[in-house]
Amino acid sequence: MLFRCVCVVRSRYGPSDVRHRPRPSGPRSGLYKDVDPTKEYLNWLTANPAAASSINPVEVVNVETLTIREISAFIKRQPAKVAYFDCISTIDNVKLGTEWYYIACKDCQTKLNHGPTTLMCPKCCNENATAVANYRVEMFVYDNEEQCTLIIFGDSGKELTGRKAIELIDIYAEENGGDGAEVEVPLPQCFIDTIVQTNKFRIKVAHFNFTSNKVSLTVTKIVSPAVLPPKNHPLNMPVMPISSSQNNPATSEVDGSVVPESSSGGSPYANNHPSSAIDDQKKPKRIRRNG
Repeated sequence: MLFRCVCVVRSRYGPSDVRHRPRPSGPRSGLYKDVDPTKEYLNWLTANPAAASSINPVEVVNVETLTIREISAFIKRQPAKVAYFDCISTIDNVKLGTEWYYIACKDCQTKLNHGPTTLMCPKCCNENATAVANYRVEMFVYDNEEQCTLIIFGDSGKELTGRKAIELIDIYAEENGGDGAEVEVPLPQCFIDTIVQTNKFRIKVAHFNFTSNKVSLTVTKIVSPAVLPPKNHPLNMPVMPISSSQNNPATSEVDGSVVPESSSGGSPYANNHPSSAIDDQKKPKRIRRNG
């Protein structure tokens, strides 16, 4: 079947499949279901649902760059819907004392549950799922106006550190017990080394953001290194010292949604770093690795 083009265009508030038609009052965007090409496209999409899941809107849409304040305003005034934005911000600190990775299903990346003898995927309904380690690191960031928490997920962690989570786990296991041992894996030093870096982050606004009173945003990609744009007005937020910002209630409370070699040398793990401030940190998760 042949179709006339139905374009994917950039919208201020996220990607949409739209047919663009100019209006006398100015250009507007929307999905016009009363036109034949749109009807044909929707009918085809209904008959071929796999085609929709094969498209990654993060990659095909020219995502708009917004500030933390603008993203927060979008969340407050919009009905709940998934959207993607780019946001330039500087890493101020990394949350310590929490699990920095999780064990996920290799096929769907969902967190696995422990069964009697195997790991089970609740999404795939697989009672003997193949497991992979995925990043989940909470970072405190700021721009010229606001501050918030970013949650680094999956491949975005590799883009930030240069290594997969399992590589860092294996390094620590070999240094502290060997393969197959039960090990406690602290936050790697390579994440501490990212403090003061400024990057353009690809942000996913998910449904949980619309029901939370905290600004906690999911990062799906590190787009590129960046520089904060010039300030339009004085910065109206307190200075956050690296050693104390993790105890700041405004930044440390986070919703639970669901490497190059360390420049300082030595062990690549944070609890060997004099400024990591984790003497009172909770113990990281304990995992059993199957040989």
